[in-house]
Amino acid sequence: MEERARSCLLQNRSALEQDIKTSYIMDHLISEEVLSLDDEQKVKSQATQKERAASLLSIILEKDNYAVISFYNALLNEGYKELAALLQDGLPIISTSTNKSSTDGLTAYVQTILCEGGVPQRPVVFVDRPEIVQSIRNALYKLEEYAGWITIYGMAGCGKSVLAAEALRNHRVITDCFPGGVHWVAVGKQDRAGILVKLQNLCSRLNQGSHTYPSPPLNTEEARDRLRFLMARKYPRSLLVLDDVWDSWVLKCFDVQCRVLITSRDKNITEAVTGNNFPVSVQSGLSNDKGLEILARFVNSKVASLPKQAHSIVQECKGSPLIVSLIGALLREFPTRWNYYLNQLQNKQFKRIRKSSSYDYEALDEAMAVSIEVLKEDYKEYYKDLSILAKDVKVPTKVLCILWALDTEEVEDILQVFVNKSLLFCDRNGNSFQYYLHDLQLDFLTEQNRKRLPDLHAKMVRQYQKTYKRQFPSPSDEDCMYWYSFLANHMAKANMDKELYLLMFSMDWIKAKTELMGPAQLINDFVEYRHILDEENSTVRENFQEFLSLKGHLLVQKPFPDIVQLGLCQPDSSEVYRQAKLQAVERAKKGAVYLEWIFLKVEQVRNFWKSLHMMMKFCAVHFRQTTSL
Repeated sequence: MEERARSCLLQNRSALEQDIKTSYIMDHLISEEVLSLDDEQKVKSQATQKERAASLLSIILEKDNYAVISFYNALLNEGYKELAALLQDGLPIISTSTNKSSTDGLTAYVQTILCEGGVPQRPVVFVDRPEIVQSIRNALYKLEEYAGWITIYGMAGCGKSVLAAEALRNHRVITDCFPGGVHWVAVGKQDRAGILVKLQNLCSRLNQGSHTYPSPPLNTEEARDRLRFLMARKYPRSLLVLDDVWDSWVLKCFDVQCRVLITSRDKNITEAVTGNNFPVSVQSGLSNDKGLEILARFVNSKVASLPKQAHSIVQECKGSPLIVSLIGALLREFPTRWNYYLNQLQNKQFKRIRKSSSYDYEALDEAMAVSIEVLKEDYKEYYKDLSILAKDVKVPTKVLCILWALDTEEVEDILQVFVNKSLLFCDRNGNSFQYYLHDLQLDFLTEQNRKRLPDLHAKMVRQYQKTYKRQFPSPSDEDCMYWYSFLANHMAKANMDKELYLLMFSMDWIKAKTELMGPAQLINDFVEYRHILDEENSTVRENFQEFLSLKGHLLVQKPFPDIVQLGLCQPDSSEVYRQAKLQAVERAKKGAVYLEWIFLKVEQVRNFWKSLHMMMKFCAVHFRQTTSL
């Protein structure tokens, strides 16, 4: 459904729910095949007229442009002319040469489904690769009737994610195969705590508007069971997209017998899971014609009008879509530098950037070097600072404002330069922007600045400390999730052991992070940084880790429990108890009341009961003597 039509329906929803009677309107919608008999039954099951009207509107909002037009016509036919007039300005325009049954390609309905599911938009300069897209769609049709896996594989930078998203921009594919919708998850290289967070976010997204699960799952097993229920009951025949999967164990966490599409560098990534698998190979190289078409679009020219150097540049880029786009972005700003960029590519030896899986990223360093070389000196330094960002993490503008101590507008201007040169990617989130690097670009930056990385991480920590001083970000802060997720990581990589120790062993940090994210990630932090924390005091680390493990189920309750009171329940030898006691004493001065548990040793308990027995015996003798008198 077009955005304008949806907005018009939502704006006038109250008036429509108040006045319409659904029975005759539904007859009209059923006759035009807008409503199914199941939809009709769902509406009729509501108790009151207003509830039936609300249910009907909710169903229409999930459908396409034809549903809005049919609903508008039904209002006119049934005498609701004033209500129909409310919708008139929002009616979508549909070509008379196209009907619903023959609709193919990208429609407003598909745009809405993909947007709600988090499917990435097309790049600004996009060149279709119809053969590969059709191969992916052919595989998607194999999931029409049964669950299974589709694996789109190829080397990094070959366009797997872009092609997967493009294959889904098709009305027939969505309506025939995945009427339940599409749910896109950017996975990336994650540890188990990171995957749990991904699962928690996905379950939360699928459970919106429902109170079935009021709190997030505590572990991957619980999360997988919840995901299985949601996909089967609430989103049957929907597609789950796992983008950029590195490890086969990750797939086991999402193995819930549903329809799954994967993008990965590893062809055999699905060997660890059961079910049908349909692999689709993406060749790493663009054809010369496609490479030239990309360059032509960047410089706003026809392919035939490109200089002869364009052919050599495409060959030197080895057909990589990423690198051709980087060079194209440079040429858009400096259209006379064809010879310069060609010489830059020809005169440098290609280096091989290797990861643990031994993938080669040919020509990446050449494209990155010439892209960064044109930046002003201060901009080069800003770009180097991005070397410490984590993969597949979108960073809010405010984080970089803190890092560079600049106003929001200044930071956005700097980052827009990087975006324009295809050195950075940007997503809009409401009124704010979030930025991220392609994994190849980040690999290049970290390799180039490897010796400086500890200093760059330390710079991030110091700038954070200047901004927040002794406080922690509140949930309303745009950047709070970033700091709670990555502040400890920055400290560890900056070799700031003392700062990490003070942070991780702070009851205030424990409270703030668990209240926002739950205890799972904190427990993982204690495990991940154990080698650092244990150098200072392994017993203290064990105290906090044990506290989170034993009290974790309480730390996800709403309202959030008083963590000081929980800390007072620990043995008095625990550092958790010591810190809780200090905070309790301070708060007691302001009128707070806490209960303190008394832990006695076995010998103390034995002596206590012995003394009590002797006292009772004495009292009994004394009582008898008094009575006899």
